[in-house]
Amino acid sequence: MTALILVRHGVTAENLNYVLIGQTDPPLNEHGLCQAQALATALSDEPICHIYSSPLQRCVQTAAAIAQAQPRAAWELCPALRELHLGMVDGMSSFDAYQRYQSVMDQALDESLPDFEFPGGESRQAALHRFQAGLQAISSRHPQDTVCVVTHGGPLGLWLAALHGEPLGRFRRWQPHHGSITRAVYDGQTVSIQQLDYRAHLPAERAEPRRWRG
Repeated sequence: MTALILVRHGVTAENLNYVLIGQTDPPLNEHGLCQAQALATALSDEPICHIYSSPLQRCVQTAAAIAQAQPRAAWELCPALRELHLGMVDGMSSFDAYQRYQSVMDQALDESLPDFEFPGGESRQAALHRFQAGLQAISSRHPQDTVCVVTHGGPLGLWLAALHGEPLGRFRRWQPHHGSITRAVYDGQTVSIQQLDYRAHLPAERAEPRRWRG
């Protein structure tokens, strides 16, 4: 069994300003850097053998902080962990996107749809499948180890919704907070969630939008 420590990266200025960052690549803001350090402290005593990170810099910065407190753990980038591509609205303010593309945004917010993708973007099903494949590959490489996975709200929300039998349109309800820790045990086939959206380690929370992704 692989013990997975799933971390959502620290917050960015764009997250707080309702920007649909998707695969747009901003850095952590000051509070996000503090969250990354808090994660590093919280996980410093964990027997982590390897750290995998999305290649987007908000995850890389978070993973780098964790790695500094885990000098024995190797770490690498894993493209399967990246955020959803939001196509024509990626990097746009959600308010501007709604003004320009109201009908598309209404579909994006419709929880009853079995799947959705922005024009030029990635479908939720495709994002879920690549994320699942990434976790399966990680589990196969580390069948008896503890591994830290630093990723985004979108794939985490989709994965958790699917695990709980929810429609993917409800993924925003399952997105863990920025800087949070979710723990799971995975044997390559079956997942058991041990802890969800743990945040006791974080500095005082600032208001953040709930729930667009990044």
